[in-house]
Amino acid sequence: MALVSSSDILSSIIAETTFGTTPTATATRYEFPLGVDAALLTAAATTIASPTKRPNRASNGSRRGMVNPEGSLDIRFQRHAFMDILLQSALSGTFATNVLKAGTTDSSFSIIHKLAPDMYKTFAGNMVTGFSISTSGNEEVSSSWNLIGASVTNSATDSALAVTAITGTTEFIASEVQSISVAGQTLAVAQIDFETTLDRTRRPVVGSNVGLAFGVNGLRDTTITVRAYRESLAIDSAITGLAQPVSFDIGGTGSGYRFQAPAAYGDIPVDSMSDGSAFVTITFKPGYDATAGTDLVITKL
Repeated sequence: MALVSSSDILSSIIAETTFGTTPTATATRYEFPLGVDAALLTAAATTIASPTKRPNRASNGSRRGMVNPEGSLDIRFQRHAFMDILLQSALSGTFATNVLKAGTTDSSFSIIHKLAPDMYKTFAGNMVTGFSISTSGNEEVSSSWNLIGASVTNSATDSALAVTAITGTTEFIASEVQSISVAGQTLAVAQIDFETTLDRTRRPVVGSNVGLAFGVNGLRDTTITVRAYRESLAIDSAITGLAQPVSFDIGGTGSGYRFQAPAAYGDIPVDSMSDGSAFVTITFKPGYDATAGTDLVITKL
């Protein structure tokens, strides 16, 4: 039996129409570009231990309860249809005329890990519980996605859907992060970090070891952190602590995304020194904006 090499593992993603059901027809299966040593999704089951005493002080073992798939997947950020699936799940919305607004329309997807031609792990009923995008000058634009799933199936045969390969797509680098606007100010940005989370909860049900579609506990929590070179005190005066817009573009027209927080609440700017430069760091927490009808908007450029 041949051993599996991490270099040979391939992954793919399929948007689901019904939560927890991997489509087998009339759906598009996209290549999912993980790094060569990137972690895969994993699954652990709830252990239901028995309190029953057995002879010689032994236990009566345990039973396996609901399977709980989850994981964190790291991907170089890029514009592609597979990324749209992730973004829509994360923000609980759908792209309409290239605009995605954070809302309450949840969507799920399946991920298939191909370990070998006769070894497949299909994780179904996945939703994004949070993701981050980060870049610093002269580096890549990285992204990390935290997922929660409903089930996992091991199989020796592949899905009937063929994989649509990624072609003509560029992995973004820092120089392609443009049009950064912070409370109306244009800054010389050294680093920008975006992170949003949503607490999705499992719903165990009697009669099955697969739970119902996930619930949501609490509110969306988003943080935008901008670290810029200190040039003046203009940004300190501009940050009022009241609702102010923050936005940035990754990529250009036809190949990028615009991230907008129409009503972001900024903390007091903080100074720091490193590598011979003075920096100022501003942290924002987006809130609801009545005009946009949401707190986050992502637009395909």
